[in-house]
Amino acid sequence: MRIMVSARALVFGLCALCALLVAACSADGEKPPGGSCTTSDDCAGDALCVDGKCAARGDGGGVDSGPTTTDAGDPADRDVLSIAIEPETADLVSTDGSMPEQAFTVMATLRDGRRIPAVAPRFELDSRSIGDIDVAGGRFTANGVIGGTATVTATVVGAGGAELTDTATVNVRLERTVLGPGTAADAPALFEGGLVTDDARAASVVYPLLDAVMPQNVYPAEVQWLNGNPGDVFRVTLEKPSANVVGYVTHDGAAFRYGWLVDEAAWRSLAQTDPDHDVELTVDRWDAATEEAIAGGTKTFRFARAALTGAVYYWDIGAGRIVRINDGTATREAFMPTPPYATDGGRCVGCHTVSHSGRYMAGRLGGGENIGAVFDLTTDLTGDPPPTVFPLLTAVPYSARWWFSSWNPEDTRLVVTFEESAGRSLRFLDPFTGSFVPVTGAAPTNATHPAWSPDGTQIAYVGNVNTWGGAFTTGDIATLDVTGPDALGGSRVVHTGASLAGSSPGGNADSYPTWSPDSAWIAFAHGTGCRSEDRQAALYLMNRDGSDVRRLDRANGATTDNFQPRFSPFDAGGYYWLSFLSRRDYGNSVAGTRGANRQQIWVTAVRKDAAAGEDASEVPYWLPGQNTASMNISAYWAPRPCRPDGESCSVGSECCGGDCRPDDTGALVCSPPPPDRCREYGETCTTTADCCEGTGLECVGNVCITPPG
Repeated sequence: MRIMVSARALVFGLCALCALLVAACSADGEKPPGGSCTTSDDCAGDALCVDGKCAARGDGGGVDSGPTTTDAGDPADRDVLSIAIEPETADLVSTDGSMPEQAFTVMATLRDGRRIPAVAPRFELDSRSIGDIDVAGGRFTANGVIGGTATVTATVVGAGGAELTDTATVNVRLERTVLGPGTAADAPALFEGGLVTDDARAASVVYPLLDAVMPQNVYPAEVQWLNGNPGDVFRVTLEKPSANVVGYVTHDGAAFRYGWLVDEAAWRSLAQTDPDHDVELTVDRWDAATEEAIAGGTKTFRFARAALTGAVYYWDIGAGRIVRINDGTATREAFMPTPPYATDGGRCVGCHTVSHSGRYMAGRLGGGENIGAVFDLTTDLTGDPPPTVFPLLTAVPYSARWWFSSWNPEDTRLVVTFEESAGRSLRFLDPFTGSFVPVTGAAPTNATHPAWSPDGTQIAYVGNVNTWGGAFTTGDIATLDVTGPDALGGSRVVHTGASLAGSSPGGNADSYPTWSPDSAWIAFAHGTGCRSEDRQAALYLMNRDGSDVRRLDRANGATTDNFQPRFSPFDAGGYYWLSFLSRRDYGNSVAGTRGANRQQIWVTAVRKDAAAGEDASEVPYWLPGQNTASMNISAYWAPRPCRPDGESCSVGSECCGGDCRPDDTGALVCSPPPPDRCREYGETCTTTADCCEGTGLECVGNVCITPPG
């Protein structure tokens, strides 16, 4: 049978074939945004098929896994019913301060079942301490300073204008490796073949102390250990769930300190990362003689969410001067190198005390019963002689003489001990004129070591002493009521030294009472005497009325040589902070004081929520910056207010807003807290807007409080 095809039919068939070829070509993804499509495969590049048109894919892309429908049908079918943020979890690693990124995208599920990129999603981060996110684009960038976990929330307007949200998790882990001076680059390889257990050869960590608690802004600790020989290599590992810091140091001879001063950037990261977790510390030793890696034991310590800001003033006995260490540093400042002359021709300041505001310091000049002076710590005191608040008279008639002293809360009065070698009475002094002030009521005699309560209502002191305040071996804690300006009420003994004669150590001497910042507690030392060079003492805490006396065992440790407790003005991280001096070993004998029996200043955190009868102290830390070759005593904190937004910082707890983050230049500055992290009563703030709404709180003095009335 013969088939005849007309020319017209042939032309029609060729046209149909061309159309099929064109359709086939269009299916290989060549159509630009705006072109019609059936599926995303029809579109060029990363474009997606959305409502029958090719649309540019959002940052990071998405998947068009829904049915292949077009714009036809009810517009309500295109309403967004739900959204999903992708990826659900992002795990990022910051290496040596790098700033890794992660792009988050949002897919929307429509009423008709299609899944398309969401239109105009908005991204938020619940904690900006670990990084920040582009609100519109969804790109998260870690800051490389703090590790941890944050929640990313995406918000899209859905059907009927309702806001739809979904969340994802971003985890940032910090990893830092530091090679000490002279340490070979291949040092890490020495520890890759496994570790040998041998306690006799292991590096034994002696500082930090086990379970010590430190504020976040403390200067980096020098990790110290025992054991090792020239040529050995030590691996120091400090670990938290979201941070790992490893330092390698080489024993290079006689000057080797058997220690590693932790890299400051790494230390700050550890302090703020996973703030509720302990730091696990391990020092492993590569024994060069046997070419074996010896495993070290693990020791833990932790950081409180606290910053102790300002300066510590203490007496360096070897230098014969009061020196200053500013917060976050380990530098001793001879802020007053040439003190004024005393009546005996001496040039030193002793028995000093710092006012509650931190502005003024009072102290006795020279030895024995000598004149005293008051200094304004905000002025330059490097002159010879340095300026004093009131003029000094070193010849008859002398300026006012005193020994021990304490400031009232307003910095307008000093209570001082007068004629320690005889009557040992308490007197009031005007610190701006240097004149003694008459008081109404009876001031106690045979009294020393006064301490004015922060609420101004009482003065604690040591009474019934058997000699002057620097050497007595018998003494009781008493309190004196302050009933008004320059007005005194009754006094009473609240604790007798003899009541602890059977404790460890025994003795009959209570000494150096000090008030907690809320005036609720009194800490004191008790033992065989008040002199720290050769006596024994331990630290105790009691209520202001003398009830609930408890030994601060964690602060005391295994020693009975702890003296001169002194509360700082700080209420931070759920703790009060108490300095004291101790003859205990600090670290090893090279970098520290091991075996020297030398007074150094330590700091213990005192839990505010401790139950009655409970040891409220924590294991202490050594105050960085001290001269380990000298005897250091009598520490006072001069406080500094929290830092406002925009001021430089090292950790978030220094800031009124609670966050310390890099600015546009990468410098760490105090930043506002996240909008959903309002500040509760007693927390720091920059403005009243930082305080939680509906609470009636106002930001006064950088603290959220209920305003008067």
